[in-house]
Amino acid sequence: NGDGKSDILWQNDSGQAMVWLMNGASLVSSATIGANPGTSWHVEGAGDFNGDGKADILLQDDSGQAVIWLMNGTTVLATGNVGANPGSSWHITPNDDTLATGLAQIGSAGGAMVSSPSLPANLVDHPDLFDGHLIF
Repeated sequence: NGDGKSDILWQNDSGQAMVWLMNGASLVSSATIGANPGTSWHVEGAGDFNGDGKADILLQDDSGQAVIWLMNGTTVLATGNVGANPGSSWHITPNDDTLATGLAQIGSAGGAMVSSPSLPANLVDHPDLFDGHLIF
């Protein structure tokens, strides 16, 4: 919600994502996020992928395909695949800020950076994917 306070992102076993908007340790409100992607999709993290100061959500399917949900608060503005599907043996992992770009980076279990022809270049490349500070 852009208030500068950390929020909590949940995912149900059914696949449905939900966010708790927080004020310290107090729950302010909650909302389900987007359509349920199903049980094969897993929330892998959140970070500011488009530089708007609000957290976006990174998901990965059991097949290996990564998707970013660009967010405005609890509303999904747009979704897009992140590059080509690397296959089911690849899993997203956090990275340090090796590129120092100020935007969220996506890594893979093999340590290689993921680039994306299907999303604008500024949607990949920053470490805050798993920093615990989700600002919706």
